[in-house]
Amino acid sequence: MEQIKVLIVDDEPLIRNALGTILATDQRIVTLQSVDNGLKAVEFCRDNAVDVVLMDLQMPIMDGVEATREIKTARNSPAILAITAFSSDDYLVPVLAAGAGGYLVKDTEPAEIISAIHAVHNGTAAISPSVSSDLVSAIQSAYRDTSQEVRDLIEDLGLTARELEILNLLANGLNNTEISRKLKISEATVKTHMAKIFSKLEVRDRVQALVAATRMGLIEIPRDQ
Repeated sequence: MEQIKVLIVDDEPLIRNALGTILATDQRIVTLQSVDNGLKAVEFCRDNAVDVVLMDLQMPIMDGVEATREIKTARNSPAILAITAFSSDDYLVPVLAAGAGGYLVKDTEPAEIISAIHAVHNGTAAISPSVSSDLVSAIQSAYRDTSQEVRDLIEDLGLTARELEILNLLANGLNNTEISRKLKISEATVKTHMAKIFSKLEVRDRVQALVAATRMGLIEIPRDQ
């Protein structure tokens, strides 16, 4: 059974202990270490083989956004799962743009934290329901560029109507199963479309696809949330 090696990063001892207790309930997850600031996280990932980093955002010495950016510069870097008490756009957008594969708030249920770790380890995005509805509008607010150069780039990407439709469903928080039901296509077909979208946008996962797509104005803000 393959193990998922996790580093916990949080400046609150109580939170580190609580997360360690939660992770210990899953036989596949092994907590390698827990550290109290981003700089220690960067150093630990440089010297050790880590699969997933549970990253707090507000910390002394080096915050979680900067630590994420530093960690993701390395080849074969671990997946980053941001976990914070704040769902503010001030934190959400920068950490996703820095390379995090997921974003959870600390009141997330333990089982959902476990599932999110497995998801980001497998290259799938994990977004807390309490922040997912704000993700697209937050990224658009921070990064939207409607210049002629960007419009030309959008045309050059060659995204099909179906791929744009899937991107918009993704922006509304739907997973592969829900997208397949909505569009009346198989999950295998959804995965094929996703792979093409990732390739055209030159991204690795769903979160980064949302960041790239909203930056280029491809995705509409959900109006009913």
